[in-house]
Amino acid sequence: MGAICAALLCGCSVIRIDIRKVRDLPYTVVDEYDVPEEMRQAIADQEQEPFLYTWANEGRLYIARGYGKQDTAGYQIQVDAFYESSNVLVFATTLLGPEPDTDTEQGTTCPYLVIQTDYNPKHVITK
Repeated sequence: MGAICAALLCGCSVIRIDIRKVRDLPYTVVDEYDVPEEMRQAIADQEQEPFLYTWANEGRLYIARGYGKQDTAGYQIQVDAFYESSNVLVFATTLLGPEPDTDTEQGTTCPYLVIQTDYNPKHVITK
């Protein structure tokens, strides 16, 4: 996989983001009714556009990945990987479309997924 360089606007410094896996991290998919209220509101405010949102509470780290507005229902989000590198957490997901021969509801939806894990101060990136 290698490493990615990212320029940050803090004093024109460059930080090297290493995405090579150090270890897989355990996580639990959170039911939408168990998402903390503050996070649920932040998701509702952002759900029309793709987003990555993190929230920490009581020793837990919640990570939400949304794919923005979609034209039909029936989408699922698959977690491909969740791991720690030397300086970031990597959260890789895939949006899976409705099955071709499936009846899906008409109208727009905004699919998102929330996972929780033990708190970690590292930044989260998507892949």
